[in-house]
Amino acid sequence: MNNLKKIILTFLLLFSTSKAQMEISGFFDAIGVANFTNTENSRFLINQFELDFSYLHKTHFSVGSALAYNNETENMELAMAFIHYSFDEGPAKHPRRVETYDHSALLVGKFDVPFGLDYLSYASIDRPTLTQPLVMEKTIAGWNDVGVDFHHFAGNLKFDIWALNGFKAGVGLGGNIRYRFFPFLEIGVSHSADMDNFFKNVNDWLSGVDIRIDTETFEIKSEFLWMKGVYEGVPDTVLSDNMHHGGYFQVLTHLDKFIEIPLFVVLRIGGWQCSEDIEDLNEAQKRYTATVGYALHENLSVKFELVVNDYDVAPTETSGMLQIVVGF
Repeated sequence: MNNLKKIILTFLLLFSTSKAQMEISGFFDAIGVANFTNTENSRFLINQFELDFSYLHKTHFSVGSALAYNNETENMELAMAFIHYSFDEGPAKHPRRVETYDHSALLVGKFDVPFGLDYLSYASIDRPTLTQPLVMEKTIAGWNDVGVDFHHFAGNLKFDIWALNGFKAGVGLGGNIRYRFFPFLEIGVSHSADMDNFFKNVNDWLSGVDIRIDTETFEIKSEFLWMKGVYEGVPDTVLSDNMHHGGYFQVLTHLDKFIEIPLFVVLRIGGWQCSEDIEDLNEAQKRYTATVGYALHENLSVKFELVVNDYDVAPTETSGMLQIVVGF
């Protein structure tokens, strides 16, 4: 913890003379969980707390970093630290999770891997629901690693190519390509594989397809993933390296378009399954999620979520969650 304090103080000292180019932001959320099936699992917790620092140079490059609270270890950790170098002329921009402008750039350091769609919602301030889609929990979780990413955004076409640390060993090579066929429809494909022995052996791998539809009334997104060798974001020691797969379908609508109240509703159904039966393990699971949110302010909202987990072996579990989340 002392080292992190030194890092923050040093960072602020180095760039204190260029406040116009320095930006500090963050977010925080707290959750109350009521498990209606097993009341012993009911609790209150600090879910996420993050401080984001970014430095903007006059041209071409920017620097982003983030310190995040880990609610399992109850410590602050380095969540991101990267340099974003743009090959295009013109002023650089502060790094964002969502880059909406056309450019070509190189990202070097520790960052959220742009696989599929859900990486854009790792932060609770960006996620309309409280929980992550089931298939994401069971596969990549909050995939964040050290490496290099080259991306090119031009009109309707976007693609990323990355080289990262492998989940177990070697180097993970992969990419994401997406195309907007219509103003409301975008489809993407992602793949990554861990390689060692000078890229001769392919070990763990993951593939995914996604679709996003944005209309004036609804925001629809869906993903389907296949994976081998990784389970819940870490090297697989549970499924014996069996392939597993799953997907989800999510619909969001803002009710303030129909009534004078800033409410939004999210419905999601998802499933996950292992390719083979494994003793003493739920090899299949379905999850049904319904969320209602109220925007108290542009950066402050309250959400209630009802979650039903339908297991292959264990009894069905139902829980309700209440969250308050604020950005600053």
